[in-house]
Amino acid sequence: MSPITALIDTTPAMAPIQAWAPNLQTLQPQEEAATPFASFFNAALGVINDTNTMVAEFEQAQLDFATGRLDDILAVQMAQDRANNAINFTSQITSRIIESYREIMRMQI
Repeated sequence: MSPITALIDTTPAMAPIQAWAPNLQTLQPQEEAATPFASFFNAALGVINDTNTMVAEFEQAQLDFATGRLDDILAVQMAQDRANNAINFTSQITSRIIESYREIMRMQI
């Protein structure tokens, strides 16, 4: 589990997000990283979980602003920027992983 995911899972602020977005699923990492692939897989799951959490936080901030519970537009914009950056980062990592897989599959042994 990444440090960010561990922090988010223990914060009380995560409860309203999970109540508002019950379909938000956090993927569970494997028990122990015995192989290099397992540690890489756990790190990838941490990035995906962090991205999902940031998107859920933005959606909650957007809903709070629309309903009048939040009057700080800057907080909404910052949440949107964090979510956009996380999505872009995750998308680039995914693209590079797929390209690496394709390159490995093209190798002749």
